[in-house]
Amino acid sequence: MTDIEQSNGDVLLYVSHLKKYFDISKSGFRTTGHVRAVDDVTFTLNSNETLGVVGETGCGKTTLGRLILKLLDSTDGNVYFNLPRGVLDKIMQLERELELLGETKNEESEKRTKSIVKELGEINKEYSLTKIRSGKMKKYRKDMQPVFQDPFSSLDPRQIIRDVLAEPMKLLTDMKGEEILGRSMNLIGEVGLSEDHLYRFPHEFSGGQRQRIGIARAISIEPKLLVLDEPTSALDVSVQAQILNLLKDLQEQKNLTFIFISHHLNVIRLMSDKVAVMYLGKIVELADTETLFTNMLHPYTEALLSAIPLPDPKVARSRIILEGEVPNPANPPKGCHFHPRCKYAMTNCGWSPRDFVMPLQEMLEPLRVKESNILPATKEILTDESSNSIEVVFETGINSQQFETFKGMLNESASKTNGVRFRAITSISLSQTGSSIVIAIKESDVPRLKEIKPGHYVSCLMYEKGAESTGIRGSNVNPATG
Repeated sequence: MTDIEQSNGDVLLYVSHLKKYFDISKSGFRTTGHVRAVDDVTFTLNSNETLGVVGETGCGKTTLGRLILKLLDSTDGNVYFNLPRGVLDKIMQLERELELLGETKNEESEKRTKSIVKELGEINKEYSLTKIRSGKMKKYRKDMQPVFQDPFSSLDPRQIIRDVLAEPMKLLTDMKGEEILGRSMNLIGEVGLSEDHLYRFPHEFSGGQRQRIGIARAISIEPKLLVLDEPTSALDVSVQAQILNLLKDLQEQKNLTFIFISHHLNVIRLMSDKVAVMYLGKIVELADTETLFTNMLHPYTEALLSAIPLPDPKVARSRIILEGEVPNPANPPKGCHFHPRCKYAMTNCGWSPRDFVMPLQEMLEPLRVKESNILPATKEILTDESSNSIEVVFETGINSQQFETFKGMLNESASKTNGVRFRAITSISLSQTGSSIVIAIKESDVPRLKEIKPGHYVSCLMYEKGAESTGIRGSNVNPATG
């Protein structure tokens, strides 16, 4: 479990170590890997709160929403909804104890671990939405409803709006005939439409009107939680404002709780009480909205918020441009997933042999065109992820003087401002055959989502106890020079 502990508020939703891995297979048969769409996500959400979820495309926001609603089956983890306070406190206590036991290895701790796992398993069969039988899920459907991004595709084009609104009431409530019709008339008025709209088809409405209908359908059975997945992204700006105001009014009137997923950071700031920033399937920062927008701590959040446009074109904003592409979620970086794009990366953030191949090629390439014997031509660069080592193979053998020259080149690269990966080298040695040089790399640490300040959670090794200086802010010492 993370350091997210019991909330003082009335917790409606507790998501614990939720994961969703999609299988990668060749020809539809043998599984060759997994895409880690959601990877160990934990948070709590109180009643009548709005949690904003932001991040780049592909970070897992929509998948997270679908897992919470159980529109997708999770790979691991649990979702607890509207539990009795005593049960929720018991679950959190057991998870915390289980984490502490994982840090000690003895016979007594292993025995207690098995006991806790068994106890949690029994609780989860009764209360976890990811573990209960699908037949029992129906009673939760009434309390958890989605509002989808595309209002047109989420409505049945063959049904008139009266039937669209009536369907969830027929399936999930005891209301009948006239009562359902009366409720539909009230709903259509609540979202700013008129009764004659009940007898039209979805294609007869504008995008904003269709989204109002989608919202009306979602609140028709009086849910406690709405998962809003980009509810305004397909709408014009003026219509977006109307829908956002409608949602805020409905939340106040009906005591609703929102999970609001969006790319639009200004919308998130307007709508949310707290914000979770996701990167490559993980939450990297979680805080109340004003704290996150004015005192962000994670380097990714800093870059993300720097992209918000300012209303005054005369005011210049220093935008942070992230280098490189978003990593492949099927093969994420070791340690901190963000470290290859982070300007504050440290030597223990997760450097692996694959991170060195291109820099080494760039370092050695100029030597191929020089008419000198500084170093023999490079034959190939081999990587071993299991031992965290690299072998630079030369076309001919190298002598001790050439070996020292190579070490000097690495030291020079490590002394540069952006040379942090070279400072992660722990040893450099000449192979027994004398035809290659073996480079060992520092093992990585894995950041956890921890409470750095009251109510402010960050997953970054910069905030771990005893964190080293970074390449930007401090030391240029190279560990390979000994």
